[in-house]
Amino acid sequence: MAVQRLLLSGQPVPVFKQTVETFYQATGCKVDFTHLGRGLPWVDMRRRPLHGLWVVEAESSPYCNKVLRTAEQDCDLLKLGVAIRGRLRSEQAGADIRMCPGKSALIAADRVGSISAQGLCRTLALAIPRERLAGRLDQLDKVMREGLSHGPEMRLLEFYLLSLMQEQEDYHPGAEQRIAEHLCDLVNLLLGARHSDAEAGRQRGVRAVQIARLKADIDAHLGNTELSLDWLAQRHGLGRRAIRNLFYAEGTNFTDYVLSKRLDLAYSLLISPACCKRSIISIAVDAGFGDISWFNRTFRRRFGITPREARDRALHPSH
Repeated sequence: MAVQRLLLSGQPVPVFKQTVETFYQATGCKVDFTHLGRGLPWVDMRRRPLHGLWVVEAESSPYCNKVLRTAEQDCDLLKLGVAIRGRLRSEQAGADIRMCPGKSALIAADRVGSISAQGLCRTLALAIPRERLAGRLDQLDKVMREGLSHGPEMRLLEFYLLSLMQEQEDYHPGAEQRIAEHLCDLVNLLLGARHSDAEAGRQRGVRAVQIARLKADIDAHLGNTELSLDWLAQRHGLGRRAIRNLFYAEGTNFTDYVLSKRLDLAYSLLISPACCKRSIISIAVDAGFGDISWFNRTFRRRFGITPREARDRALHPSH
């Protein structure tokens, strides 16, 4: 399922409260929302389900969410909260954790508590069933009492979560399952998995973040004519074979991935009203195509129409 977004501002507090609580409850976390700031509250919240997990990203005005015990079937849920910007306070079962960039908290759905922000904040949260971690952790209770200080593993997880939330399209079931497994591996590593499990999880988690970083770099440089395996390998300190293998593990290869993304970019520019006066050639070049004949052939093979037909349909939909 794709990212679902809730953007609210200007609503009366009772309406805002009910809407936010309903949005949270879909992720398996039941809360009682209180607005703490002056004026009307606002929030920009996005959630993404991933094979039994939930990723939530939010920016908001000051608030307090009292965590209520969820329905019995959801009581095994754990939520890892990460502060990207601002300061928050997590209180639960005697634990009092001050969250900030570099310090995270773990919250359990079967324990009443609260999380609050006195100022503007941006947060990430990963909701994960306890059963996905059971039998592999040595210090779960300690982490819930003391929180987590950020190290390399947390930075990897944070980057991976932000990358997932930037993707708008749906993942096919197989990809969604692999992503969920990678997230579980990283969380297990963070929370004290035994050495053998931790090493296996570290390897899988690192590979997942490496491919996410490679894809993000490619997506940001599609119009760069120097984009190649060698260029990418030098920027990321990886070998050509290592990069190939990372893409093979995703069920694709470097060349096909770049071509697909460049075609997507070209299509979006062709149908954009802001680009209606630009020539098709200039759009193809901006999308990274140096050979216009190759662009026309691959575009028609991918979309079943020519670039000019795509533009005409967008500009004149009734024709």
